[in-house]
Amino acid sequence: MSKNQFRFFLLFFCLIYANQILVAQNQIATSIRLAKQAHNNEEFEKAIDYYEDLYKKTNSDTYYNSLVELYPKADRIKDGEKMIKKRIRKFPMRTEFLVDLGHYYELQEEDASAKKQYEEAISKIDLNNTQTRLLTNKFKVYKKYKYIEEAYLKARRINGDNRLFQFELANNYAEQGKTEEMVNEYLTILGENNGYKQTVQNLFQRYLRPDPEGKQMAMLREQLLRKIQREPGKGIFSELLIWLYIQDKNFNGAYLQAKALDRRKKEDGVRLYKLAQLSLANKEFAVAEKSFYYVISIGEEGAYYKAAKLKMAEVKKLRVLDQKDYTKTDLLGVRATFLSTIEDLGKNSFSYPLMSSLADLEAFYLDDLDSAIMWNSFMIELPSLSKHQKAESKLALGDLLLVSNEIWEASLLYSQVDKDFKYDQLGETAKLKNAKIAFYTGDFYWAQAQLDVLKGSTSKLIANDAMDLSLTITDNIGLDSIAEPFEMYARADLLNFKKDYSLAHKTLDSIPEFFPASSLKDDILFLKYEMEYAQRNYDTSSTYLRSLLADYAEDILGDDALFELALMEQEIFKNTVTAMDLFKQLITTYPASIHVVESRKRFRLLRGDNLENPKEIN
Repeated sequence: MSKNQFRFFLLFFCLIYANQILVAQNQIATSIRLAKQAHNNEEFEKAIDYYEDLYKKTNSDTYYNSLVELYPKADRIKDGEKMIKKRIRKFPMRTEFLVDLGHYYELQEEDASAKKQYEEAISKIDLNNTQTRLLTNKFKVYKKYKYIEEAYLKARRINGDNRLFQFELANNYAEQGKTEEMVNEYLTILGENNGYKQTVQNLFQRYLRPDPEGKQMAMLREQLLRKIQREPGKGIFSELLIWLYIQDKNFNGAYLQAKALDRRKKEDGVRLYKLAQLSLANKEFAVAEKSFYYVISIGEEGAYYKAAKLKMAEVKKLRVLDQKDYTKTDLLGVRATFLSTIEDLGKNSFSYPLMSSLADLEAFYLDDLDSAIMWNSFMIELPSLSKHQKAESKLALGDLLLVSNEIWEASLLYSQVDKDFKYDQLGETAKLKNAKIAFYTGDFYWAQAQLDVLKGSTSKLIANDAMDLSLTITDNIGLDSIAEPFEMYARADLLNFKKDYSLAHKTLDSIPEFFPASSLKDDILFLKYEMEYAQRNYDTSSTYLRSLLADYAEDILGDDALFELALMEQEIFKNTVTAMDLFKQLITTYPASIHVVESRKRFRLLRGDNLENPKEIN
C-alpha cells in the first residue's frame, strides 16, 4: 500500500469515527432534553428511563443525582437504594454516596439505619478537604446541618487547622440558629484577616436582623467587648463595635469607642470626622459637636482642622433651628460663631459654604435682608470663588431679590445662570426658578412651556417639581376656568416663599370666600399644610392633609397628601403601625404614583424585612 493510499484510508476511518462520536453526542443531547422535559411534566417513569440509559452509558454523577431525586417521586425507592449501594461498592472513598443511602433510609422511616450511614460518612473524613466539601455539600442537599457541623469540626481536628471551612461553618451555624457560635466564628475570621470587614458586616445585617428586642445585637456587643479586652492590639474589633453602635443609633457609644481607637492608632481625627458627619446627618447634634471639637483640638496641623471648624459652625446653626422654641438670642449666637469662623478661615472658596449659610440665616431667620444681599453680592465678586460657586450665589441673591419684590432683577439673575450653565443642573434650577416667577406673576402659559422642558431633567427633584407645578397649572386653567382665583393662589404661594405665612393664609382663605366654585380647594389645603409644616406646627399641618384626603382623595394631590401624611406618622409622630397602613394604602390605591417605590421601601423597613430578600406586601 502506498503512502497516499494509507493516508486516504486513515482519513476515511477518522471521518467515520468522528461521525460516530457526533451521532453519539447528538443522541445524548436528545436524551437529556427529553429527560428534562419528562421531569418537568412530572412524567417520572419516562424521565427515569432516559436517565437510566444516560447513566449506564456515562456513569456520570449528574445522571446519578437525577435518578436519586427521581426514584422516590416514582415510588421506586428500592430501585434507587439498589443503585446507591452499587455506586458505594464501586467508589468506596466517595463518602457522599453514604449520605444518599441514609436519606433513602429516612424516606423508609428507618432512622437508625440512616443515622448509621451519616455517622459512617463522617468517620471516613481524612486529610482530603475536597472530599469533605463533597460530603458537606451532599448533607446540605438534605438540610442535615448538625452533620455538616460535625464534618467541618472533624476535618479541622484531623488537619490540625482551626482556620479550615470558617465561612462555611459560620453559615451552617446561622442555618441552625446557633447565633452565638456563628458570631464567634465570624469574629475569629476578622481577627485573622480584617479585609473581610465589609463582608462580615453585611452578614451580620442579614443574620441578626430583624432584632426587635435587641437581644442579638446585645450578644454581638458583649462578644466584641470581650474580644477587645482579650486582644486590645486588634483594632478591627473596636471598628466593628463602632459600626454596631451606629446601627443601633447609639452615636454616643460610637463616639467613645472611636475616640479611644483614634488615640490608640494615632489616626489624626479621621474616624471622628466621619462619625461627626454621620451624626449630623442623623440629627445627633451633641455627638457631632463633640466629634468635630475633638478633631479641632488636635490643632491646626491636623488634616481635618479647617473642615471641622467649618462644620462645627454649621452644626450650631442646625442644632438651634431644630428646636421649635429657639429665640433671637440663639440665632445671634449662631451668627457670631459664623462670623468668627469666617474670620479664622478667611473669605475664600473653602469658607464659601459658611458664607452662603450665613446669608441664609440672616435673610430668613434674622430678617436682615440687606446683610444677606450684601454677602451674596460680595461672593459673586470674590475672585477666589469658582464659576459654579458664583452662579449659586447669583441664584441665592435672586431669591432674596424676589423676597424684596424686585421680581425682574431676580429673573435677570436666574436668566444669566440659565444661559451660562445651559447643559448643567444649575442651569435647570435657574430655569425652574424663572418658571416659578412666571407662575407667581400670572404668566401661566409661559411658565407651562418652561416646565414642559424641565420634565425631562436628569435631576429627579427638578423633574418632579416641574411635573407638580405643571399639573397644578393644567388642572386650574382652561376654557371653563376663571383666572382670578388661580392668580390669588399664585400670589399666596409667593408669600409662602417669602415666609409671610399670615398674609398667605389670608389670601388663601379669601379664594373660597369670593370664588366658592373654584377647583383650588385641594391645592389650598396642601399649601396650608406646607406652611404649617415649615413652622413646625405638625398637628395642624397633618389636619390639613387629612381634610384633603377626606374630601379630595381622587384629585391630583391625593397621593402626595397620603405620602406626606405617612412620612409625618413615621418621622414626626413615631406611629409605626399607622405609617405602615398609610404606605400600604398608597401602594394599593395609587399604583401609578411616583411615591410607590419609596412607600414600598419604607413599608418593608418598618415591617422589619430583610431588603435583600423582601416578603410580599399583603
